[in-house]
Amino acid sequence: MIGMGAYGMMVKRNLIRILLGAEIMGNGVNIALVAVSLYSPVFTFTGQALIILIIAVATGHTAIAMVLMLMYNRRYHTVDLGRPIKEVEENE
Repeated sequence: MIGMGAYGMMVKRNLIRILLGAEIMGNGVNIALVAVSLYSPVFTFTGQALIILIIAVATGHTAIAMVLMLMYNRRYHTVDLGRPIKEVEENE
């Protein structure tokens, strides 16, 4: 899942797809941490508590990213990062 998210973030130039790629990467890290906490005698409850903290932080990260996407969309009338901003401003 981490590789899938990284691929989605690097290849696509759409803000929504980049955000989804970041979320997929975060979920991959969460799954890896749960697997480590299940099979490790050292990380018993600590891994699960860390996952809850990461989920809370990821929720805030997603909310802020969505607000920034909305502001970008309202200003430039696009969510495509492949088009230069000067080209978008000239078409208005």
